[in-house]
Amino acid sequence: MSVTFWCPKAPRKQVPCRFCDEPWAGFPEGNGKGGKCDQFCTGFTEESDAPEANFAEGNAIPLLRLLGWTDKDSYLGGECDPATMRQRIFHVRNSDRSSALRESYVLEPGHAGMAVVHEDGMTRIESRGPGVYGCGNTDEKTLRRLGDLERLALWAQENDHEISWG
Repeated sequence: MSVTFWCPKAPRKQVPCRFCDEPWAGFPEGNGKGGKCDQFCTGFTEESDAPEANFAEGNAIPLLRLLGWTDKDSYLGGECDPATMRQRIFHVRNSDRSSALRESYVLEPGHAGMAVVHEDGMTRIESRGPGVYGCGNTDEKTLRRLGDLERLALWAQENDHEISWG
């Protein structure tokens, strides 16, 4: 899952579909799809004039906590005015951000426990579970994400739009 920050009421413009230009796009002639990326594509899509920021949920949650939103505020979906967002970003840039830092890790396959398997009259014990790779977060990455939010908040403030996330 991911969390996107955007201005929902920002003006939108019609642009050519970028997927129709991909080398894999376009279906053979005669199938009724007209060489588009899929049978429902018109060849165009709507894009916002406003900048957007999209972060993995695992990166967005610590960032929203740093900015002062908690699970009581429903931080995976919310809205605020751009001035509030910019004030909170300014505060976070000049505060301790260590709560958002985390080390990366790897859990090898089989860490989820053991299972007793009976097969062909034999019984064996197997390790279960997939490998898990946890990405870390550094202060530099946090500052880069704050910069992305700052660009969005500045645009929203200059153009009189609210910021939403979800």
